[in-house]
Amino acid sequence: MARPKKGDQKDVRTLVLNTALRLFLKFGYRKVTMRKIAEEIGYTPGTIYLYFKNKAEILYELHNEGFKRLQERRTEATKTCGASATAIEKLTAAGKNYIAFALENPELYELMFFMREPRDYIETTKKRGSKDRSQPIDYAIQTYENLKQGILNCMDEGYLNGVDPELAAFFHWSLGHGLVSLAIRSRIPFLHKPAKELAVAAIDLATSLIEATGNPRRRD
Repeated sequence: MARPKKGDQKDVRTLVLNTALRLFLKFGYRKVTMRKIAEEIGYTPGTIYLYFKNKAEILYELHNEGFKRLQERRTEATKTCGASATAIEKLTAAGKNYIAFALENPELYELMFFMREPRDYIETTKKRGSKDRSQPIDYAIQTYENLKQGILNCMDEGYLNGVDPELAAFFHWSLGHGLVSLAIRSRIPFLHKPAKELAVAAIDLATSLIEATGNPRRRD
């Protein structure tokens, strides 16, 4: 097929990413080739190389785009709370949006968290250092840092006194990740409630535990 026109390039890039996601999850990353992706979308392998250097970059782009969208959902959730919302209310809203994002995008979530290759790509790129000025933005790290800032904001309001913020952030993320991982893989041992309802209830429980850790200081 001929080289895509300039106006079609964004659509081709999206097509490559969506097709690669499906193939990676169906056959496994190592069994999928650039030629296989090209065959699926009706283009030559050379066309794909106009957009991506190799298969590793395609996988990384999917991984990073997932975390970018997750970060956007978190930002949206905190803004929806309103300016008068407390830090713990914003943290709770972000946690529930995390649940919603994962359950609405189970295939993308699987790729984001259960495949090692994207992290390998990031580490290899970082090692190149000055040899490669186009260092990718690591949205996974940014997402975690935003969560940690949410924890620090709760501490500023008087919660989690004496708790390591790194540990608290890791605990909170582990809770959300564990909940949706069980739901996505149908591993919840009791199903008297829908998976999402159970996950949201668990986030509310975590909020109650945080609220019990100290006397919040009133804000002006």
